[in-house]
Amino acid sequence: MIEVRFQRGLHLPELDLWLDPWDPKPWAFVSHAHADHFARHESALCSTMTASLVRSRFGLAESRIEPVDFHVPVVRDGFRLRLLPAGHIAGSAMLHVTRISDGATLLYTGDFKVRKGRTAEPVVFQQADLLILETTFGLPQFVFPPAMEVEGAVLRFVHDALADGEVPVLLGYSLGKAQEALALLHAHEIPVVLHPAVAEMTAACLAAGVTCLPQPILLDGPVPPGHAVIAPPNAVRSKLLRAVGNRRVAMLSGWALVPGATFRYRVDDAIPLSDHADHPGLMECLQRVRPKKVLTVHGYTREFAAELRLRGHDAWSMAGNDQLDLPLAAPPIRSALASGTGIQTTASARHVRPICALADFTSVCRLVGETSSRLEKIRHLATYLRGLASEDDLALASRWLTGRALPRDGDRRSVQTGGATLRRALLKLPGAREERYREISLSQNDAARTTRLLLQELTLKPEPLDLAGLATFFRELAAATGSIARIDLLSERLRTLHPAEGETLVKLLTGDLRIGLKEGLVEDAVAEAFAADPPAVRHAHMLTGDLGETAKLAKAKSLGEATLRPLVPVKVMLASPMPDAAALVAASPHSPSQLSTTDPQLLWLEPKYDGIRAQLHKQGDRAAIFSRDLRPLDGEFPELVTAALSIPGDFILDGEIIAHAEGRRLTFHDLQTRLGKISTAQTDLFSATSVSIPPVRFIAFDLLHRDDADLLGTPLSERRALLESSIVPLPAIISPIEVQRIEADAEAVQSAFKQARTDGLEGLIAKDPASLYSPGRRGKAWLKLKTSSTLDCVVVAAEQGHGKRAEVLSDYTFAVRDESSGQLRVIGKAYSGLTDVEIEELTDHFQRHTVSKDRRKHLVEPNLVLEIAFDSIQASKRHDSGLAMRFPRIHAIRRDKTPADIDTLQYARTLVDA
Repeated sequence: MIEVRFQRGLHLPELDLWLDPWDPKPWAFVSHAHADHFARHESALCSTMTASLVRSRFGLAESRIEPVDFHVPVVRDGFRLRLLPAGHIAGSAMLHVTRISDGATLLYTGDFKVRKGRTAEPVVFQQADLLILETTFGLPQFVFPPAMEVEGAVLRFVHDALADGEVPVLLGYSLGKAQEALALLHAHEIPVVLHPAVAEMTAACLAAGVTCLPQPILLDGPVPPGHAVIAPPNAVRSKLLRAVGNRRVAMLSGWALVPGATFRYRVDDAIPLSDHADHPGLMECLQRVRPKKVLTVHGYTREFAAELRLRGHDAWSMAGNDQLDLPLAAPPIRSALASGTGIQTTASARHVRPICALADFTSVCRLVGETSSRLEKIRHLATYLRGLASEDDLALASRWLTGRALPRDGDRRSVQTGGATLRRALLKLPGAREERYREISLSQNDAARTTRLLLQELTLKPEPLDLAGLATFFRELAAATGSIARIDLLSERLRTLHPAEGETLVKLLTGDLRIGLKEGLVEDAVAEAFAADPPAVRHAHMLTGDLGETAKLAKAKSLGEATLRPLVPVKVMLASPMPDAAALVAASPHSPSQLSTTDPQLLWLEPKYDGIRAQLHKQGDRAAIFSRDLRPLDGEFPELVTAALSIPGDFILDGEIIAHAEGRRLTFHDLQTRLGKISTAQTDLFSATSVSIPPVRFIAFDLLHRDDADLLGTPLSERRALLESSIVPLPAIISPIEVQRIEADAEAVQSAFKQARTDGLEGLIAKDPASLYSPGRRGKAWLKLKTSSTLDCVVVAAEQGHGKRAEVLSDYTFAVRDESSGQLRVIGKAYSGLTDVEIEELTDHFQRHTVSKDRRKHLVEPNLVLEIAFDSIQASKRHDSGLAMRFPRIHAIRRDKTPADIDTLQYARTLVDA
């Protein structure tokens, strides 16, 4: 057959022709003029009408377009190419390819529609040996109502709105469905005003030769009485449409068949008007093309290909192990037909509160995962969160969107489930076979996808589950004692879930939804959902430690009620690194250059210990200790928790845990035994070990909360005075830090720094006594000066070693962060400094977090921080940072730090040898 390859688009190597590629290419076939199928190719082969639309819409030079009429053959390099109408939108085309030497044929459908539309040419199929089929709606439940019923629903919606004195607004893509709706209303003599984007595309269609459309009337003010409005979906909350008062809005989309569509799109009605083929349409295409082999692209590629294989076809997903667009199975489809007349829309029930079940949560996760735009992700999430009537559902959904199954306080006992537990739970399901599980697991290398695919093959009966029911399950799982109880609970719950919901459950259990969400993005969505100030949402979230609770406060307009309280950790305040003593003095607010006086100024200097940053909390008869990434450390340092309980009153201390034995300070390396092993899917990041552990001391350098008082807005000098006067020290285990005050002079600071290094300290911290505590921020109020022989870096790739390390990942490529762009930039590679046991632990970690693999090299999720020692840093073209370390070696695995804590490229540049 004609060879086809997938490389960020489909490629026919014998012709060197690309089919709707994502990136600009020398020669490409462009099936239609939608933006997601267009790139600025050197030469674009397309239909004559698409060429006209591309020129109008994208301004592509005529010399770079190769227009071809439908059915007219084009012979090139021993192949005959023919464009066939696809029925998708005006000018959309399929590509039929024949290899002249042996008659082998291929048909690429692009986006297509079997049903005849008003503005697009009717589809024409031609037999082919190889069919490349678009499967946007490739599940059996996607069956669109007859075209007359769909059009009847649109007309009924418009007439009902006008009869009630409302303005009917129809939402559809500016090129395609907008013209279909316009042609329908024009045929029934309903006047329409158009959003500027729709008007522009309508004018382009008229110029290209579409004859059934009226001249566009632009929406540029009040809507005349008796008129409808057509606009693109992304304009529904624009200033132009917000000015349309007393409106009734309908979404025109094939996804209207999915339950809760009106809720998801935040419209009054959703009508299944689509320009794609539904499941019967896909089957009709197969019958008419009669291919020997089928490759599926876009949408439910795997699901449809699997169905075809069951029917005896040779069918496969073109993307192999990775789907292109819609990786999750859809939730159940609502009935498309109503008893009596027309379509069962939700217009009559638009005031009924939707059921916020796990299926809805799964659907919004799928929708967000499909969206690359940050703003669109926020919009989808805000729409979903705003529609949750129950405050409990709002709290649960907000928390889960960050990947956290339980509240931070409740998550002290982890619900994360390891691969072995999940495997045994899945194999307990009726009909599950171990060999099939192994086959799917090896092909996916992803526990959540493995769960979904296995559940799809089992004859189970899913039951609806609401968010409260899932929350109860998480609590029961966390409270279960022993692996057998956890396996039984998990297996029983998976037995009752739809495959897509099962995938969501496993993602939450593993702590990552993997849909491109960060806490900051969900915070912005909460702000947009409830018209709150984003910084206020972030501040409240920082204080509550729970995005669910924060969302409830935002909805109640009560963000100001959030307060700091013990047992809820906050992000630590950070110090900015300085390359030398002179730079520190110059940047200090007490530098003579910063003041209007020439009198000597004193710097407030604290020792910088080589330990673990932590917060020590106490409230009543409970105490806890948290790492800088807010993880509980009670199990690793129980003696600190016990000691905290002996101090009167409630408090939150910020400080450093140091190893301290035989009257002397030890290093971070000595604390490694207290931090345990690298996180596995079954354990928390930190876990106790059975090896010898050194005693520790907590050095407190700040007091954030005392009894009922929140001290974040209190100057450091006052916080320190209160720390020293009200916290009874236990010198052997908890004690305030020592402070020295010296002149703001580079030589004096350098001398103090040398003495600190001689004393075994990592360096010095200079603090402004007037500074307030700013959680999570790195400003110039706190400055640090430490030895320049290490950098905190995040691992981005791991490679197999050689010799005795040939079976482990022992060579690590690491990066720092570019502050200007936020991107990670590689700065070096190291393989020495770790024990064999540590390398085995890291190998397990990186194998579970591999993004892609190229022979011996694994590109991994950047989620593990290493402290890298080096002799010097030099300018180099070897890495994209422009820098390279000389003799890098791994000094420590920084389990107490997250990628947000790594050093920056800008700081690394200050360390370059002149």
